[in-house]
This record gives sequence, C-alpha cells and structure tokens, in this order.
Amino acid sequence: MSFSDWIIANGEDLQFLVFFGLLPLLLGLERLIPRRPGPMHRKQRWPANFSLTGASILSLGIMPVSLVGSAAFAHAHGWGLLNWVALPVPAVIAVSLLIRGFISFFTHYLMHKIPLLWRIHRVHHLDTEMDVTTTVRVHPLEFFVGALPGIPFVIAFGLERWVLVFYETLDVVITLWTHSNVRLPPLINGLFRYLVVTPDVHRIHHSAWQPETDSNFGAVFPIWDLVFGTYRAEPRDGHERMRIGLNEVRGPSAHRFVWLLGSVRNQELTDDGAKRPKASTQPVSR
Repeated sequence: MSFSDWIIANGEDLQFLVFFGLLPLLLGLERLIPRRPGPMHRKQRWPANFSLTGASILSLGIMPVSLVGSAAFAHAHGWGLLNWVALPVPAVIAVSLLIRGFISFFTHYLMHKIPLLWRIHRVHHLDTEMDVTTTVRVHPLEFFVGALPGIPFVIAFGLERWVLVFYETLDVVITLWTHSNVRLPPLINGLFRYLVVTPDVHRIHHSAWQPETDSNFGAVFPIWDLVFGTYRAEPRDGHERMRIGLNEVRGPSAHRFVWLLGSVRNQELTDDGAKRPKASTQPVSR
C-alpha cells in the first residue's frame, strides 16, 4: 500500500490519535514552561472548552460535506486543474498544500468579516485566556459553514485527496501547538515563525485589540498573511501583557457552554450576555 492510499484510509484515525496524544503532553508542558505568567482560570474556562470540544467532535461525525470528499468527487469526474495537467508529484504536492493553505486563510478571513459567520466564530475568541484547550473551543456550526468556501477551490484545482488528508493531520498538530501556552526558545520561534505558524504568531490573533484580532489568519503556514499584508510579528503590548479574548464579554458568560451555543443569535453582545439595543451591520468592535 502506498503512503497516499494509507493516509486516505487511516487519516481520520491518525488525526484522533494525534489530538488525544498531544493534548495531555501540551497540558503538562504548559504547567512546566508557561509562556504567559499568571492565573489561567482553568476551573472557570475548561468546562466550556471541553464541552465545546466534545460537541465539535460529534458534529464532525455528521458533516454532510467536506473538502476531502469534494476532492474525491472532482477526481472521480476528472474535474480541476491537477486532473487536466500532468505535473511531477512534488509540484502536485506543493500546489495542493499552497491552495489548501489559502483556503484556510480565506475562510478564516471571511469568518471575521461577514457578520453571521463572525457570530459563530467569535465563540472561539471569547476565551479570556489561551491554552491548548482553546484549540477546539469552537461552535459546532463552524465546521459546517467553514467547509463551504473552500469547496469551489478544491474542485477548480482538482486538489489531491491524500495531500488534503495530510494537511488536515498536520493542521491538528500545528493548531494544538499554536494555541498552547508553552514557552519556546527564542531561536526556535525566530527560525520557524515565517515558515509555519508558531504559538507567538497565533497568540496575536487572539488579542482583544481589533487590529491584532484581524491579523495572522493562517492556521499552518503564514505565507498568505505575508502576501496579503495581514501578518503581525509582535503584539503591541507584548505577549505577557496583551489582553486575550474580546472586550465586550469578559464575565462568566464567556465560559458558559449553553450560553455560548446560543450566542450566535445576537449580533452584538454585552458583558452580561444581553443583546445590545442597537445592532450594527458590521462585525462587533473588538
């Protein structure tokens, strides 16, 4: 069995194995070598974070569409650039990874710019601290709507299915790492921050200051942030002092599972979770 066949057959199991293997390891490292000092308020934050993780895993099991499924559909029908043009395998891999990285960047950008999508995505940003449990603190609807913008790109380019599975496995590793509160040697962070997204790079995206919230959209590779000018190398207030989360909700509501699920109904939120009397037509000011 070739590697491409193996990863298609075993990719989902591998992703779950990686997730549940790395999660306790990073939780332990956060205790030993934390990047940000101070209380993490785990007792207040973790119940909602793990509940959302469970809900998200369940939602993945009933996904009606996926990028990998779209790639299989395109291949079966001979659709897409890579099904029409014979390229060397390294070129196919490079193109597939670049386009898949762009899909992630573009979808994330839309999540911040389209009000309805922002209501869903802001659940992830409402965490008032950041550690590895923030990784899948995601509203279950995000997996459904998040797959849709990328499907036309997958079909148009005829992306290789096994490369997409490989990317998604890599994405599990990188996103767990980038959300963790683990201190890295400055040399490692300096060497890798322009090749792959690092915890310091992604932490800026979770800043409560809107210009930083609306930066560093890439999940695995920072290349598209660099191309489109949304890359930020350092936070305004430094990593130790920067405020994590969103300014409009800092109280207990930010860590209530049921309230977070229902928060998508309100375009703007107050600290007590009530709907503002005058709603804007734009994403909330952060």
